[in-house]
Amino acid sequence: MMLFLGVLSVFQLTLLPGLLLIRLFPHKRSLIQQLVYVFALSLLANHLAVFLLTFVGLYTRTIVLLLFAVELAAVVWLYRGRLLAVVGGWEGKSRTAVSENLQAFSAWVKKDFWSAGLYFIFAVIAVIGVLWVLWIWVANFNTVFQNWDAWASWDRWAVKWAENRIPGDTWEYPQLIPTSYSLTYKFIGTTAVKFFGKSIMPLFTLAIVLMLVDLGRKFRSFGYMLAAGLALYTINLFLGEYIPDGYVDIPVACFSLMAIYTLLHARTTRNLAELKSTLLLGSLVTAAAAVTKQTGLYVMAFYPVLAYLWILRGRKDVKTGEALGLLARNFVIVLLLVAPWYAFMEYRILYGGNTSNIQYVISDIYKGQTLPERFLAAVHLLGNYAYLYAFLLVSLFVLDSAFRQIVILLVFPFSILWAFFLSYEQRNLAVAMPLLSMSVGVAAEAWVVRIRQALGKRKALRFPVYTALAVGALLLGGATLLFDDEAITARQLSEQRQIFEPTLNQKLYRYFSSHDGPEAIITNYPVGWLPDLENTWRLERFQEYESYQQTLLRYPEVTLILVRFSDVDPRIAQEIQTNIDAGVYQVLFTEVNYMLVRIPAR
Repeated sequence: MMLFLGVLSVFQLTLLPGLLLIRLFPHKRSLIQQLVYVFALSLLANHLAVFLLTFVGLYTRTIVLLLFAVELAAVVWLYRGRLLAVVGGWEGKSRTAVSENLQAFSAWVKKDFWSAGLYFIFAVIAVIGVLWVLWIWVANFNTVFQNWDAWASWDRWAVKWAENRIPGDTWEYPQLIPTSYSLTYKFIGTTAVKFFGKSIMPLFTLAIVLMLVDLGRKFRSFGYMLAAGLALYTINLFLGEYIPDGYVDIPVACFSLMAIYTLLHARTTRNLAELKSTLLLGSLVTAAAAVTKQTGLYVMAFYPVLAYLWILRGRKDVKTGEALGLLARNFVIVLLLVAPWYAFMEYRILYGGNTSNIQYVISDIYKGQTLPERFLAAVHLLGNYAYLYAFLLVSLFVLDSAFRQIVILLVFPFSILWAFFLSYEQRNLAVAMPLLSMSVGVAAEAWVVRIRQALGKRKALRFPVYTALAVGALLLGGATLLFDDEAITARQLSEQRQIFEPTLNQKLYRYFSSHDGPEAIITNYPVGWLPDLENTWRLERFQEYESYQQTLLRYPEVTLILVRFSDVDPRIAQEIQTNIDAGVYQVLFTEVNYMLVRIPAR
């Protein structure tokens, strides 16, 4: 019964409320649009319902299951036509669709080989990325929370919601994810089983990639397809361990991108009624971002500005006053959804029922670092990823006005604020990551178009052979400036320290660093291949007892043995263990079945 109810709870979290609410926005959309909006609306509706029911003390299992039954009945009734429709002919329809798409792509290849080719390459990469996220999603089933904040904060708050009480120690953190977890606990009747609520977490990463793929498909843009792969790479690089876990940074990034995704689609909408509906839908998505984490407030604040600049300002069928009134109404709706939680928390903080965490996370955690020091540390924390910001900076003049505004109003300011006030954790930059990836992908496409246009003005591009050699030499020289000898050597040594058994290597280095440096070791483990330990290796295979005794006599000054008992002569193992038990030998540590033992000098 628990499995059955748990699966139903996931449907409630991700599907049922959204299927009802999306009927208020009846215009035609792509499948991906429909899925991500149903997902977002479901989570937002569930959060608001849990908050209101808990506030009035009625968040009980009976009421939750009753509401689910009502929603399910409403969905069945509203979608009865589709549910009763006869399904058939999929093979023929699929064959026709594939044939039409192949013909269209073939025509595109003939017309514009480079754009079509790059689109195909990056689309394949994006599809592989989608499959990888789906694999993470499936592998996430039947797991528990792994990281500190996931179980010590977000899930702990979820348990309190499930107990029909509003958590009092949330600082200012909004609660969409904890209320979502709590809903699964209500369905199954226990807070001990975590994986039903946790199972939805990889879907946020999946939604990010799918939205960028959908934009690439809609606009036939290899830049968006590149952005899909780049966004997934970025998330995996900085937030990889959080993809299947209970942190809220990827969800708030997902909702923030979804708001911009909505506006990019709305730019091509001609029907005024559909446009108004779409803008309201995007506003609701910003509300979902704002009740997921405080960083979502940033995109929520700029959404009306971008909606006006990108869409409403240039339309002849909407007067300025009407446009501003429309945006104001939508923003008021968002405030009605978002403000109660923040106001309630500030009230509790004011009267001692909660504490503020703002001073700690923007100042105290830095332990006296100045703002310039924080900024430099943040740039160092980004590593090579910082070059994407430099690329965007030099790409501003090739981007269209909409993406210049994304970069100037969203990506750069948010990233600078992060560097000054939130860079104690890379995950706090999550809101900017998909937007940065999208902007870089579009900028890369813009550069390709510009370069091809410039080359296309020449009837023939001719150059002597030595020009190619000169260009190669310049590139090599530039790479030499970027990668100096010390950096290359340090990287190689770092990689060399990870060979064979990395965790064992780390323990050896850690031990020697705290005991006056490396010492000679009698072992069959190839320590001689590890940097700084080349001269410590005294080889003994531990296969023959007599050979082992001769090795001890040959190196009487060596007092360390590194041995793995699983593949040694039993007599050797017995002798070592007997001496350990007698206190003659001292075990220093054990790792991956290897034991480092201190023995007396002979």
